[in-house]
Amino acid sequence: MSSWSESRVARELSKFRERWFPKILIEVKASGLQYSLYQASDWVVVDSLPGTHSVFEQKTLLIPDAVSFFKLRRFPVESVSKQTLREAVELDLTRWSPWQEGVEFYYWPKRSGDHWQVAVWVWQSSSMPTVIQSLETKPTHVMPERAWKLASLGVIEEPDFIHVDGGEGGSWVYVEVAEGFATLRIAAVNNETDAKRFKTSLRNESIPVYVDRQSDSASLPWEPSSNCSTAKYSLPVSSALAAGRQSGISDWSDPFVWARPTGAILALYVCWLLGEGLVLLKQGDEVQEYSSQASSVSIEVLDARAEVERINVLLAQIDLVRAHQLDLESILASLSTALPNNAWLEHIEYRGDDGGWLEITGKSEQSSTLAAVLERIPEVEQALFLTDIRRDKRTGLEPFKIRLKLVVDDQ
Repeated sequence: MSSWSESRVARELSKFRERWFPKILIEVKASGLQYSLYQASDWVVVDSLPGTHSVFEQKTLLIPDAVSFFKLRRFPVESVSKQTLREAVELDLTRWSPWQEGVEFYYWPKRSGDHWQVAVWVWQSSSMPTVIQSLETKPTHVMPERAWKLASLGVIEEPDFIHVDGGEGGSWVYVEVAEGFATLRIAAVNNETDAKRFKTSLRNESIPVYVDRQSDSASLPWEPSSNCSTAKYSLPVSSALAAGRQSGISDWSDPFVWARPTGAILALYVCWLLGEGLVLLKQGDEVQEYSSQASSVSIEVLDARAEVERINVLLAQIDLVRAHQLDLESILASLSTALPNNAWLEHIEYRGDDGGWLEITGKSEQSSTLAAVLERIPEVEQALFLTDIRRDKRTGLEPFKIRLKLVVDDQ
C-alpha cells in the first residue's frame, strides 16, 4: 500500500472516530462552560457541541480547582487490598475532609513499596448541580481539573516532572509529580520567595517543567529556562479516566464496556445452536422410538428410576445444608443480652463466606471493651474492630464497627 493511501486511510479512520466516538471535554470557566473536542490528536475549543449526539460519545466534566480540596493519603497494603481501597478512602474522608455531608471524591492510587499512595480530591456535590443540569446528556466521567491535566500530559511515566498552572488572584500553582503518582505535592506560589523555597526542596533541580498553555510562562516567579516547555494535553491515561467513570452510565468508547452485550449476544447464539441441535436429536429419538417399541418401555423405566435416585441425592444434600445452617435468631438473642446498656446498635450485616461473619455498627460510651464482651458469646469465635475508636465530642459516644467470626459446627 502506498504512503498516499495509508495517510488517506488514517484520515478516514480519524474522521470515523470523531464522528461516532467523539471525546468531549467540559470546563467550568468564570464566563460559563467551555467545550473542547479531541480532533487530530489535540483538544480544540468549540463554541458549542454538535447538534446530534452519539450514544458512543465520551463526555468528561472537569471539577474546578476552586471548589475541590486535595490530600495525599497512605494506606498499608497488608490491611487494605486493591478491592477495598475505595471503601478505605471513603472512611478516611471523615478525618480530613472539610465537608462531612454531600461529599463526592476522586482518587488515583499508586502502590509504593508496602503502602498505597493515593491522591484524593474531594468536593461538595451541591457545588455542581446547576452545571450538570444545563447539559443535554449526563457526563460519562467526572474528574478534578488538575488531575485531568496531569493524566493528559503523556509524561506521567517520567521519573519526575513539575506542572505549573495559574491559580486564583494572580498566584501560581506548582505541582511536583514522581513516576506514576508515587509522590505528589501541590504548592501555591505567590512570589519569588515561595518559588525559591519550592525549588530548593526538589530532589533534582534539572527536573522538566510543563507550563499550562493558558498561562504566560514569561511571568513565572521562577523560570527553569531550558527545562521549561508548554504543556500539550492529549487523552488521559486509562487508569485515571476509569477512576472518574460515573456509575450507571456506560462509556461505549471503552472497549471493555462492549464485553457484556457482546457476551450476551454470543450466549444467545450458542443457545440457538443448542436448540437446533436438540430439535435434531429429538427427531432422531422419535425415529428410533418408532423402530423399537418394545425396548423403549424398559429404557423409560430405567430413566425414571435414575431420575428418582438423582432427586433423592439432591434432597439428601438439601437436608445436609439445612443441618449446618447457623441459627441467626439465637445469635441475635445472645448479642442483645451480651451488649451493655450503654451500647446501641445501628446496623447488622451477615456474610456467609468463610463459615459466616456478622458485622455490627453502632455507638457506645466505652467501645474498647466490646470485643472482649462479645467473644464471651458461645456462638462467637472472634471479635475484630474494623475501624479506629474515636470519641465524638458532640455526643460523647464512641462509634464502632466490629466483625464477629461465628462458630462453625463441623459435625
